[in-house]
Amino acid sequence: MKLKILVTSILISLALATPVVAYTKWQARILKRSKECFYCDLSNINLSDANYKKMDVTGSTLKNANFSGTNLEEANFTNTDLTGAKFDSANLQEANLQRSVLKSTNFWGANLQKANLRGADLTEAVFWNADLRGADCAT
Repeated sequence: MKLKILVTSILISLALATPVVAYTKWQARILKRSKECFYCDLSNINLSDANYKKMDVTGSTLKNANFSGTNLEEANFTNTDLTGAKFDSANLQEANLQRSVLKSTNFWGANLQKANLRGADLTEAVFWNADLRGADCAT
């Protein structure tokens, strides 16, 4: 009986300790190869310190994604849910974030020069030390 309880406890602990990954491997593979993934769920994906210039993830869900230090120049995030995503020191120059959900998203030290943020939900987004020169932030 004690062994059964011990085994059950260990299995529950392992299940709770496993990191949450919402995306499927094929969606991540498609994005990494083609720099495109339309209407994909790529929540929790780590794309930090990479080059995704001109990436297009229109209509996708990228909640809690990590883009820290990534080159996303001219990337298209139109109608994308980026709630809780990290863009620390990322290059988003001329990126299109129009109508995206950017709740609690971190743009700490990011380059957002000439980025399109028109109609984006910026609730609790952090832009500390970000470069927003020429960015369109109209609602």
